[in-house]
Amino acid sequence: MERPRVQLKSTNIVKELRCALNNSLHRFLEMEGVVGIILDGGLSRGYGDILSEMDVVIYLHEKAFDWYKNGNCPVALGITVIDGYLYDIKLVNYEDELERSYDSTALWDLSYADILYDPEGKIAEFKSRKLACTVDIDSAGGLLWEAYWNYRLAGDIWIYRQDTMQGHYVFNNAIKPLVSALFIVNREYIPHDKWLIHMSRSLAWKPDSWEKDLQGALNTGDFSVRSLEERQMCIDRLWNGMNDRLCEMTGTDDRLNFVRKAGYESLKKLIEKEEYTLQEWAAMEGLEALNYEPLHSVFHREGDRNLLDKERLLSIRPEDMYVWFYEIVDAGRKGVAAE
Repeated sequence: MERPRVQLKSTNIVKELRCALNNSLHRFLEMEGVVGIILDGGLSRGYGDILSEMDVVIYLHEKAFDWYKNGNCPVALGITVIDGYLYDIKLVNYEDELERSYDSTALWDLSYADILYDPEGKIAEFKSRKLACTVDIDSAGGLLWEAYWNYRLAGDIWIYRQDTMQGHYVFNNAIKPLVSALFIVNREYIPHDKWLIHMSRSLAWKPDSWEKDLQGALNTGDFSVRSLEERQMCIDRLWNGMNDRLCEMTGTDDRLNFVRKAGYESLKKLIEKEEYTLQEWAAMEGLEALNYEPLHSVFHREGDRNLLDKERLLSIRPEDMYVWFYEIVDAGRKGVAAE
């Protein structure tokens, strides 16, 4: 599958920049303890212009790393100019990087990185090991929840209260998790904010009218209440498009939406077995989960056992519980017979 790519109309001088980098590489190779060198950032994704810097990461053995970090580096670190070209140079401790846990954005960068120097193959092996951490589809749930909380729960409040500036602010907060979730839907790592919107355009799958609705989702209009309502509708279409896709991919009951998948599955475990020891439940779901709805209202504890309160489960009404959780209960209890 083709990966997200840069699609810009400005002049691409990546060949010129790569040539300049090759001419300067000897400066880095003269350092002691170099395990390898990579190029990441925009150039590694095939694009550079007059505003681009060359992002160079130098992997060092621990002893050399400690020496150079203490003010002894022969080249300037961070943003610097070499032979008239802009660089962003970073030193890392190779041994530390082997053990460090990489988040999705770090994996995004590494997945595009070009290896410039790797005499013993250690950087190639390191890269392969890190990228064995594949994208977890379930992680889209937390991102969609964050977007939903901002554009729907908080959004409805500020539309009702008619504070348009505060309303647009919470809608702004919905955009990053919403677009980030689209990368997870496509089983891609999440890029830096700097590239998030741009790279989303070349993803293999997008909701219908992605570009049009995303533009509407970013549009503050005339700051009227109507501008809030129109913006919310655009975000909602994008959110529902991704939710439907995730439900299809994972076999999730689309009555509940993907965000409630984890809560529904926890409830179903309790319903199906009806009884767990505290130790069993702690290992499976964590005891703290019992403090929150919908579990809190449908279990009771006897000694070291958690028991399903079937009578309570079957008697809960819409007004007894926040609608988000009531719908989980209502879906979970279907087929449960009263005693």
